[in-house]
Amino acid sequence: MENIKTMNDFIIPQFTWISTPELEELVRQKEAEAERERMLELLAKKKQEFENSGVPKRYWNESFDTWKTRNKDDEVRLQTVIDFSRQESNDSVLLLLGPKGVGKTHLGASIIREAGGAFISVEEMIFKYECSMDFHSETNRVNLMNFYSTTPMLVIDEIGRSMQQAKEDAILNYVLRRRYENMLPTVLISNLKKEDLLKKLGDAVVDRLTETCKSVEFVGESYRLGKRKIA
Repeated sequence: MENIKTMNDFIIPQFTWISTPELEELVRQKEAEAERERMLELLAKKKQEFENSGVPKRYWNESFDTWKTRNKDDEVRLQTVIDFSRQESNDSVLLLLGPKGVGKTHLGASIIREAGGAFISVEEMIFKYECSMDFHSETNRVNLMNFYSTTPMLVIDEIGRSMQQAKEDAILNYVLRRRYENMLPTVLISNLKKEDLLKKLGDAVVDRLTETCKSVEFVGESYRLGKRKIA
């Protein structure tokens, strides 16, 4: 009788993987190398985003660690700003107020380094707004205002120092209202006293700020005085 082959006759024996300590170490090294490359790519991307955020180049190497505290009150101020930058589900407004040269812009840049987002002075915001009205502009007003109204974190510096106060007030009012509605955090930096800034912003904005606002007020002489050299 002719032999009849069954499926078992065609089954190929399975290959058995035999692990060795040397092989396991090689796998660990490859995994660690891949993780290092991933982290380097992530850091490079974050660095590029920070440099494109609008933070002035003078502050590219600054962070919370490089902000010098002069007393216990400064330590409290610094911790308040750090907590704000790391707060989850943050929809509040932080006011950084005080005389020039006390490190407000430094801290504003550090917030962007920590949380991401956009940094801009109010004068530059006005300039970009005016440029956006040009027919040949690459960005129109709607897209520009949408960007500042929806970026995850927005730091606006030098409030109260522009030469076009009416336009400054109108732009700030619009952006702050939109960011309030979008439940997004905003940082306002100014040399103005708190009562003067609130008066400038107007009742409608202040009414919203009352619900979500925190303020950090700085005192003291300018850090720059100690660095300045007069020929």
